[in-house]
Amino acid sequence: MNASERDPLLDAVRRLYTELDPVPEGLTERVLVALAVDDLDLEFELLTMVHRSQQLAGVRNGDDQKLVLEFTAPGLTVMLRVSPVDGDLRRIDGWVTRTTDGKGEQPELTASLWQEAGTATAPVGQHGRFEFASVPAGLSRLDLVSTGDDPEFRTTLFEI
Repeated sequence: MNASERDPLLDAVRRLYTELDPVPEGLTERVLVALAVDDLDLEFELLTMVHRSQQLAGVRNGDDQKLVLEFTAPGLTVMLRVSPVDGDLRRIDGWVTRTTDGKGEQPELTASLWQEAGTATAPVGQHGRFEFASVPAGLSRLDLVSTGDDPEFRTTLFEI
């Protein structure tokens, strides 16, 4: 039994919309392009970051080591780029990508970096970017908190 046999009224409504308000030609392709463009800002920023680090590679001291870490969980990916600043200080640039819940709205996040010396926090921007400009080297853990005290996401301990 198909849908038109089960409910002739729904079949009539479908025919009405097909005749009076058909799907515009090329709509599917335009929607797919618009969705792909949403991610271009992040991709451009990541490509620029890689290009900049390659350009300046010969300028920096050979002992300076950059570290890129990636953490994933269902529906969420966190990428961290750790760079030496001065002595035992490090800069952390981070990016968070989340899948949408279908509503398109995501709660605002705060990145919280725990270390033995203390905890630093940074807001996660609209495009998922956050940074810690100068934190001490050592054992660290990153939490992403949306509301309340319980983290939405927590990394394992890592050394910077």
